[in-house]
Amino acid sequence: MPTLAELYVYPVKSCRGIPVESAVVTPTGLAFDRNWVIVRAETGKFLTQRQLPKLALVEVELVPGALLQGADLAANPDAKLVLRAPGMPEELQVPITASPVAGKKIIPVTVWEWSGLGADEGDAAAAWLSTYLGIPVRLARYAGQAGAPGAPADDPERRAVSPAWAPAGSEPETAFSDGFPFLLANAASLDDLNSQLAAKGEAALPINRFRPNFVVGGAQPWQEDAWAGLRIGSGEGGVAFDNVKPCDRCKVTTINQATAEEGLEPLATLRDRRSARALGWEAMPKGAVFFATNLVARERGVVRRGDAVEVTALHEGPPAPRSPPQ
Repeated sequence: MPTLAELYVYPVKSCRGIPVESAVVTPTGLAFDRNWVIVRAETGKFLTQRQLPKLALVEVELVPGALLQGADLAANPDAKLVLRAPGMPEELQVPITASPVAGKKIIPVTVWEWSGLGADEGDAAAAWLSTYLGIPVRLARYAGQAGAPGAPADDPERRAVSPAWAPAGSEPETAFSDGFPFLLANAASLDDLNSQLAAKGEAALPINRFRPNFVVGGAQPWQEDAWAGLRIGSGEGGVAFDNVKPCDRCKVTTINQATAEEGLEPLATLRDRRSARALGWEAMPKGAVFFATNLVARERGVVRRGDAVEVTALHEGPPAPRSPPQ
C-alpha cells in the first residue's frame, strides 16, 4: 500500500517550505500552510516566484515548531513567524496572534480571481521584505476563520475553492494557495519524469520544484491521475480527501529552489507527455501541463509521515469540472 513519504508546510506563499513529521488538517489546508502572502503595497495583488524568483531563498520558521503539530496558539503568547534571507543582516520576527486580525489593519488582498481582505502584519515586516525584494510590498495574513458557519464565498475574509471543481454538496475553502488547500505528489511520477530528463541529458529535479504538501511513496507512476478519493492514516485517526483536479504547472517549477536560478525544465519535458493534449483531457486547457494533484479534505484530523495512503475511489473518466467555471 502507498504511504505518506514526505510532508511539507509552506507558511508564506512562495517562500521555502518546512518539512514536518506530522501536520494538522484544517478546512483551508495544513495548519499555517500559505497563511501569509506578500502583496504589492499599492494594489494588494499577490506576488510569487513567478515575478520574484528570489522568494525561493527566503527561509521560514514558526516558533515554537510545535505550532505546526497543533500546539495551541493561546498557550504560546510569544509565538512568531521568523524569516531569513540572503543579504539581510537581521531576521524578521512577526508575532503570531491567536486571532489573525487582533489589533491589525485590514487591507485588500488579491490572489488570482479572489479579491478579499487580509490582516496587515505591520510596517516592520513591510520594510524588511521591501528591502529584500527591492519593491514596496506588504505582508498579509489570512484573516478568515476556517470552517466558520456560512459560505466562504459570502465572507470577504474567506476564500472559496472554485465551485466548478468542488465536490458536490460542499463549499471548501483555501487560504493563499493558488487554488486548492492541499497538493499531493507521487514520488514514482517524479522518478519517471527524472528518467525522461536523464534521457535528454538533463539533471534530475528534486520534489521541491513542485511544492507539494503530501508526497506519496510506494505507488506506480502517474497513478494519482485516477484516484478520486483517498484516506491518509488508518482507522479512526485517518483523514479522508477528495482528489478534485490535476495541478497544471507554471514557471515556478523551472526555478532552482536552492539558487533561484531559472531554467526550461521540467516544463519542456512535461509538454511531451503531460500536456492536456497528450493526455486526451479535453476539458482542460490544451496548453496546460500537469504534475501532482489538488485535494480537499472531508474532515479535520492529523496526518503523519509514514501513514498508509488508501485509495478509496477511482475517477470514472478524464478530469472535468462539475459545472462550467464562473
